[in-house]
Amino acid sequence: MKIPVRPEEYPDPTARLIAAAPELLAALEMCEKALADYGDRHHGGLKFDACVSARAAIAKARGEE
Repeated sequence: MKIPVRPEEYPDPTARLIAAAPELLAALEMCEKALADYGDRHHGGLKFDACVSARAAIAKARGEE
């Protein structure tokens, strides 16, 4: 029996999402940092709603909520 190792090898969409979760979390962390840095540099520390939502999702994924 072959054990799937890449997301596209999983037949179930939920399983593919779980398999991709580490990469999705890393990408969200990079996006959140970039948007927060942009707000700090160009808008006097403005906190975008997207940053707040991203931080909440990141905390949930890390079990920190």
